[in-house]
Amino acid sequence: MHHKSSGHWFVVLTKRLLLFGFILAFGFFGTASAALIDRSDGTAGVSPSTGAFWRHARHAAYRATVHQVMKEFHIPGLVAGVWVPGDRAWKIAEGFGDVRSGRPIALDDHFPIRSITKSFTVTLILQLVRDGKISLDDPIEQYVPGIPNGSEITLAQLAAMESGVKNYTGVEAFLSALVADFGKPWTPQEIIDLALPGSPVFAPGAEYDYSNTNTILLGMVVEAVTQEHLVETYRKRIFKPLGLTKTSYPNDTNIPNPYPTPYDVDPVTGDLMELRVVNLSAFGAAGGMVSTLEDLRKWGRALGTGRLIGPCLQWIRLRHSRPATHDPEYDRYGLGIGQLKGWWGHTGEGLGYQAATFYDPRSGTVISVALNSSQPVNVATEVFKALADVMHLHWP
Repeated sequence: MHHKSSGHWFVVLTKRLLLFGFILAFGFFGTASAALIDRSDGTAGVSPSTGAFWRHARHAAYRATVHQVMKEFHIPGLVAGVWVPGDRAWKIAEGFGDVRSGRPIALDDHFPIRSITKSFTVTLILQLVRDGKISLDDPIEQYVPGIPNGSEITLAQLAAMESGVKNYTGVEAFLSALVADFGKPWTPQEIIDLALPGSPVFAPGAEYDYSNTNTILLGMVVEAVTQEHLVETYRKRIFKPLGLTKTSYPNDTNIPNPYPTPYDVDPVTGDLMELRVVNLSAFGAAGGMVSTLEDLRKWGRALGTGRLIGPCLQWIRLRHSRPATHDPEYDRYGLGIGQLKGWWGHTGEGLGYQAATFYDPRSGTVISVALNSSQPVNVATEVFKALADVMHLHWP
């Protein structure tokens, strides 16, 4: 299913208003101002003669864009933020964390971030490359034996979704077991074993195919090399250095409180179905992490700038990219990182949660989004694209 950018209507309207100078007509004075001026930064009204006027105009545009996307896709709850260097941060928490009780969603809620976890796992791989412990050209057979074409598939091909190893989340046996028991614990080897009968899908390096199995294998590589549990390596090499105090890798059903209830949305009717929390070991190194909006901001900047791996490996990470010929919604995909609208970052989705965090190398801006519902479209990505369109307007 394809949708036009949800922020397109507002981008076009705002450009016209700015072009003709009619923005004042929409009530930055008087009683109508409260509907248009964003109050999320805690300030009151401003004079149009100050720079703060344009900040409030931008923030009002962000808010209106988010509201439009939420309405279009029937989203129960959402948090989002835009962090532009030199400007006051804009953040929003809109809608419900739990529809039944009416609990509002909150900026400090914890969200399973699904496939954004992949960007963490591949970062560990690149750190081990930097430290001389492994090479991107190493075959997976060296660390995890028994993979079809394992002597030819490199770690770089796994990270870039070019391995040809089948995606286990598309295997009927996995889906049946998951639906039968959402709380079932999984081991990485159990997951890999489900993907092997259908592998290879193609020869190593021949195509792009987004496969969760690839990153499960890379998590196994990290554990084989470090000789410690993956969660400890995340903590020592990523969480602690970046101060990600609200990010975790539970590997079970225990999401830290507070967290919003997950929902599935019927994209046509808007009907919500409450979902159970899935045992995160079912996604492991490919999608088992939990985080908050603020920590997604920190990670988005570190991921986009290469802070934890250095400029050389960051160049390789981005350079080793190819067009994303099908899902997810990237223009290109590199080593555990995707490009969309010129921004670099990662998205995640599935079973009641969606998230996205992206960094703009042109402006240094970070946009992060998380929400407590899922449907065929990754709405977190739609929110990101809409906010990016507004951010890139030529504001005074």
